[in-house]
Amino acid sequence: MESDSGKKPDLKLSPRVKELLDLESRFTVGGFDPIPYVFEKGQGSLLWDVDGKEYIDFIGMFSAVNTGHCHPDIQKAMVEQLQKITLINLSAHNSMFGPFAKRLCGRFDYDKVIAMTSGTEAADTACKIARSWGINQKHIPANDCIVLGVGGSYHGLSSGVWSLMNSNPLRSTKYGLDSKIQMNINPSTGELLEYLDLEKMKSCLLEHKDRVAAVIMECIHGYSRDVNDEIHYARGVYELCKSMNILFIADEVRQGAGKTGKFFSFQHLGDDVKPDIVTMGKSITGGFYPQSFIMGVDKVMAAVGPYEMASTYGFSPLAIAAAHATMDVIDRENLIERGVHLGYLWRKTVEAWHHPLVDYVAQIGADSNLILREVQPSRLAALCMHRGLFVYPKANGIRLSFAMNMPDEVLLQGAAILRSCLDDIDNYGSIEGEMTHYKTV
Repeated sequence: MESDSGKKPDLKLSPRVKELLDLESRFTVGGFDPIPYVFEKGQGSLLWDVDGKEYIDFIGMFSAVNTGHCHPDIQKAMVEQLQKITLINLSAHNSMFGPFAKRLCGRFDYDKVIAMTSGTEAADTACKIARSWGINQKHIPANDCIVLGVGGSYHGLSSGVWSLMNSNPLRSTKYGLDSKIQMNINPSTGELLEYLDLEKMKSCLLEHKDRVAAVIMECIHGYSRDVNDEIHYARGVYELCKSMNILFIADEVRQGAGKTGKFFSFQHLGDDVKPDIVTMGKSITGGFYPQSFIMGVDKVMAAVGPYEMASTYGFSPLAIAAAHATMDVIDRENLIERGVHLGYLWRKTVEAWHHPLVDYVAQIGADSNLILREVQPSRLAALCMHRGLFVYPKANGIRLSFAMNMPDEVLLQGAAILRSCLDDIDNYGSIEGEMTHYKTV
């Protein structure tokens, strides 16, 4: 279909997609505001929408399916467990939880585990544990005790942790949730504790070290031209915390489960780095079941008692079965090494383009961000959608996450689609879906 100008064709969404988007608009609220992909089936690194159209998955559901969609071994473990019992929750003890917690602690040299449901809950619980430690062991007055975040990290949108992320006018004016106890700004100046700016963090901690219980951060963001800058910064924050009796919390919900070439991204900081608390979620269950875990050392975890931190679906049999099977698959299929290979192949492919619209490719393991110039990311993502590639736009580029078992040929096929979209981006009029807040007419 041609645009009104008669010069460039327009791209339209299907009637079925429009119908489903209209139902969402009428009957649902919240969530994110994604490009209007409407999927109903997936296998490995392939997806199919409601019209039966095939897509290559280049975002992995925000790193929640690092092992690909419907991995048969994880699926088999889930089905077998589902046939045994529906749920064991806080009303009883799950025979599977203790052995799994022992597996986690033994593998990563930690002492205690708490199970929750979402990554947001994990971050919130980690901060709650840190506050307890700060008040009861560091002896910070309760009204003065704070937990600091880092600019650009994502921990979730709940009332408890939203304030650890970058300032949002809706958070302040619509919900009144700017916090005095958890923040990613210097409490004295209101200045953002920007990721990669170690001096700002140092200055803040030197001033407030006596009232800071912990710093929580995603160690590797994966947006920098040189990932070593991120490793140096995160290592620097860790060392500051250790020197000032401040807990260091590594949020590994997004970058854990092997995605960056290590099981946890904090492991890039050095063999001598051991966060006091680690959170994990998303792909720890292969994306099959919502589950998160908080793992920590005795000095901060041992004081947690009953009726203080819990989740109805934490440590459910299905979750533990999925987590066991996912860790087995990651190890048996050498997926961490495989992810490193895919990331190298991806970077080499993109850099060989020398494309005028690509500023640079940020990459560590199977995690990547394609930083763009002179093109609207949402328009590029919408064109990718129409051509069968699943990506997600961000402010200055395209966010990417490859399943660690993606075949080379599928990655190269997806890369070819992306390059064709970069080449052709100006050859269309309107591309339906490029306005990320879709409205039916």
